[in-house]
Amino acid sequence: MSNLKLLFTANQKYLVDFDEEFTDLKRIGRFKTNVLHNQKEGVPFQLVNHTCMLLKPTLHDLESLIERGPQIIIPKDIAWISYRLGASASEHIVEVGGGSGALTLALAQSLAPTGKLSVFEQSKKHLRILNKNLNRSPWKDSVVLINEEFTPDTPTLICDALFFDTPQPWNFISWAKKSLIPGGLLMAYLPTTNQVLEFINHLDGWQEIELVENIQRDWQADKSALRPKNVSLGHTGFIVNARNIDLH
Repeated sequence: MSNLKLLFTANQKYLVDFDEEFTDLKRIGRFKTNVLHNQKEGVPFQLVNHTCMLLKPTLHDLESLIERGPQIIIPKDIAWISYRLGASASEHIVEVGGGSGALTLALAQSLAPTGKLSVFEQSKKHLRILNKNLNRSPWKDSVVLINEEFTPDTPTLICDALFFDTPQPWNFISWAKKSLIPGGLLMAYLPTTNQVLEFINHLDGWQEIELVENIQRDWQADKSALRPKNVSLGHTGFIVNARNIDLH
């Protein structure tokens, strides 16, 4: 894991790797990283004519500042996915389609230190970004990255929960049935209603089928004009989940 700190200024925040010799930050410039080593967390100090403070980065900080590749799942959906998968109570979760790693980081945080997250990511480009972002977190040891195509013939992995961020998750229903423990949760993240309908049509025999769309409304936190922001965050994706319970 990188030795990361959050450098906070009045108008910007940055992730700084204390193991690097030099740091180059937009609006601040380039400087030797060791000038920060003796600064205490939570205490303001001056850096190149900027008042700054060092803090421990939270999950939100890591995710808001991660390197982007493919479009990421955003916090309003990540929170529901992690909660509904029961990540904090799981021993093993499988994620198919890791992308840039926003959801991976959240699930890994919930599973650490004893649980395991297996992540399939076929694209080498996306895997490089995912691995870089994961290395910046304290939860890398809880994650196994698998750089191969996920198919219906992929060897089964016994797991508590299974998450698909793929265009056609209905092709893997049989795989999910064989891999999930009794009571385990299958979940898919889908952008269109056509995909949702197709997925649900393949869930015969599954229990507790749920369909959720989270809509977030951000407000302008200005004491002189407290109001909803002009641009709202609308549809991002549908979350469909079902439980592996066979009562026959």
